[in-house]
Amino acid sequence: MTAEQDSRHAPQVDYDTFVNWTARLEREAPFFRRIFENVGAKRVIDVGAGSARHSIMFASWGLTVDAVDPDDSMLAAAEENIAAAAEQVADAGGAVRLTRGGFGELASLSLEGADALVCTGNALPHVRDLEGLREAFADFSAVVRPGGVVVLHLLNHGRLLDRKPHTIPPVVRDTPEGTLVFLRVLEYPADRDVISFDFVTLSRDHEGRWDVASRQSDHVALPPELLRTELQAAGFERIELLGGHDGHALTDADESVIVVGYRAAS
Repeated sequence: MTAEQDSRHAPQVDYDTFVNWTARLEREAPFFRRIFENVGAKRVIDVGAGSARHSIMFASWGLTVDAVDPDDSMLAAAEENIAAAAEQVADAGGAVRLTRGGFGELASLSLEGADALVCTGNALPHVRDLEGLREAFADFSAVVRPGGVVVLHLLNHGRLLDRKPHTIPPVVRDTPEGTLVFLRVLEYPADRDVISFDFVTLSRDHEGRWDVASRQSDHVALPPELLRTELQAAGFERIELLGGHDGHALTDADESVIVVGYRAAS
């Protein structure tokens, strides 16, 4: 689970290779179905949609989904995936609308009135800072109808900040071109409220030659109680902190956190 959530920040060309999407969506589907059915969802916003795998799953249930992401390479991957699933989605009566955009921009894209909004894949820590988080949540509140639901899914920063691990277990994938190894190295700068990630991808071809690619990214530290507090300030209520898609309450040992909140009635 932890590695899959970090996959949003693997080099984009490897994104769908990194994640075992069949297993992940099979595991997560019952949870999202239940949440959406609880609010009678017909229209969903998937912000930080990445390659749109969640969006396509939701649309295959007959929902209309606005898949929103700011990254050109992710949008290109999403466009390919949406095209490949077009017949399945159409048969279900659903639709995926792909849009370039990021946190704080949803209302300006005229996406108001959504029944549900999801933000998965550890995308949320890419807000610029605490004020950026507040702007994102205010934007969520502006586009989700009263009584609608927000679902956030990200690494459990409370656990990371408490234990300060410096690595996340590697993920190894065999591909037709060779073997890929995904590594994550973490640092915790004392002078900033961020967790610094070094994402390293090792690739070995069939001749045994290795290549190394890496990128660094600072994630704003977002412990669960901060998320609860800021969602409440933005007009959400009945906020739950969960430790997995089975719905159990968050514990200090959980590697990821799911935050569920409902837009307060006007």
